[in-house]
Amino acid sequence: MEEKIACLCEIEATLYLDYYNGEYKFNEFNQKLESEKKNIINKVYDLLEDGFDEKEILSSVKSQGVFYKESPEYFGEDDDSSNYPSGYFESSKSKKYPFHEKCGYTLSLVKRFFKTKKYIKAEISLKDELAEEGIRELIVSHMKAMKRKKSKRKKNKKSKRNKNTKRRKSKKH
Repeated sequence: MEEKIACLCEIEATLYLDYYNGEYKFNEFNQKLESEKKNIINKVYDLLEDGFDEKEILSSVKSQGVFYKESPEYFGEDDDSSNYPSGYFESSKSKKYPFHEKCGYTLSLVKRFFKTKKYIKAEISLKDELAEEGIRELIVSHMKAMKRKKSKRKKNKKSKRNKNTKRRKSKKH
């Protein structure tokens, strides 16, 4: 599993280092990363076929991102063992993106993959009316959580607007 996760995360890490070393601009880096999306998803499917579950895959991607962030071979302090002698650690932060140092794109893509997979399973099971065990409860719990989050956001926005209008009115008088 570790080898496959390393291959999965290395896609983003190597593209990011190539960007950092000036091989292409940030927009090109994002395009190249986006073009690798299908390859990343295929590697996740391989992991699923090998019998690993969502939690194992996500935690492995997170820990691999931490490894890259701290490893001298990638973004850590350069100590002559570096495969990418970019001086990344020692340089200024003008071109650095910590999100990509820890394979954040890959992690968010894998999270979106699992979320979408759950929604598609739910949709199919509702269409066929052959619900998998517990799928309806899962849907209901997701819907409740989404509704709570949405209502909290609306309340926070309204209270912030009210506070701002009160401040403006008090400044005018």
